[in-house]
Amino acid sequence: MAIRCFLLIAACLSCLGCRAADPSNPKDPVSSANDSPAAGTQTQSAAGSTVVYAYYFHQTFRCLSCQLMEETAARAIQENFAQPIQAGQVVWMPVNIDKPEGKVLRQQFHVRASELVLARRENGVCKESKKLDELSRLVDRPDAFSKYLVDEVNACLGAAGGR
Repeated sequence: MAIRCFLLIAACLSCLGCRAADPSNPKDPVSSANDSPAAGTQTQSAAGSTVVYAYYFHQTFRCLSCQLMEETAARAIQENFAQPIQAGQVVWMPVNIDKPEGKVLRQQFHVRASELVLARRENGVCKESKKLDELSRLVDRPDAFSKYLVDEVNACLGAAGGR
């Protein structure tokens, strides 16, 4: 029983560390090897095209809740937007905010720590962005989490089609 309590407290404290990240903190821990470079991919969309980026911002060290949030979001995007992903209209992009390229995007979207931001880019220029703050409150309800995320991506895609 005491071990469970200790583990629960430790997990909660590590989540608080994820949520309370200070953007002015100059630390530069070792970055994870599986993150895609984020800065250069902003201009990869073809001329005249609109792309919706789903940026999942995180730190190098992440709690279980933050990892679950990323996994659930990635799965929802991949399962619900396979054709737009193949067509280059939707891009899933984890961004480590402790890396130099992640710091640039972090500043652009005013991100603190583990957050998901949808950004609609036209011809490589960000026309609209939205932080999906509600996701962190839905992480323990995967169906509601996925529905909210899918609805927001569809709204962003719809905004692109209406232009």
